[in-house]
Amino acid sequence: MNIIFNKQSAVPYYHQIKEAVKALITGSELKPGDMLPSEFGLSEQLGISRLVVHRAYRELVTEGLLIRKRAKGTFVAPPIQRSYSVSGPLFSMTENLSADALEPSNKILLQEVIPPSEEIRTELKLPADVQVIHLRNLRLAKQLPFAIEDMYLSYNRFPALATLELNNSSVYAILEKLYGALPQEALDLITAGSATSQEARLLGTNKGAPVMMLKRISTDRLGLPVEYSKVVFHADRYQFVARLQRTG
Repeated sequence: MNIIFNKQSAVPYYHQIKEAVKALITGSELKPGDMLPSEFGLSEQLGISRLVVHRAYRELVTEGLLIRKRAKGTFVAPPIQRSYSVSGPLFSMTENLSADALEPSNKILLQEVIPPSEEIRTELKLPADVQVIHLRNLRLAKQLPFAIEDMYLSYNRFPALATLELNNSSVYAILEKLYGALPQEALDLITAGSATSQEARLLGTNKGAPVMMLKRISTDRLGLPVEYSKVVFHADRYQFVARLQRTG
């Protein structure tokens, strides 16, 4: 398994390994059922602590990309059969909370221009050697933190978002005003997870507490990708409600 790893990078070791393995999976170099090197074997190969590899593998298991089999090893997970059967109007988080009189506000924690991971580049359908804007946003309702949002957007397409003041602002509204690129359709993938130490601190909960995790890819009226977002929700402060109806 060819892992690209840079000990001089400021990016944490575990995150480099995680993204490298994820790229091998999304690029089909690792296929469902393939066995990964043991934690000890990979740590010896890269010259790092086994605990670093353990964390990278653990997070990939949590995301559903890897599975562990007792006394056998770690394997690429089989593809999940997904069925998207819930539909409805698309609103920004600010619009949803305002409609419920929950006094939305937000605090930008990170606003940076970075090279995208292979996953982000693929989801946003970006060419090689481009950069993306990364916004990390702490969402609050009535001054209580309820979500951490990591949003990625094309820097070439939306450069103003790299420097604009975005605290207590709706990114969707700014996209519409400046670029005419209001998201018209979105695909959301919702899973369950547990809060990391950093997530627990920001959300005001305990490490390991249950959280809801959402991945969103949205497109504009021309069908062009607008954002790729990952959101972690405080499970006690936010709910997803789906109204379903049998047809036929």
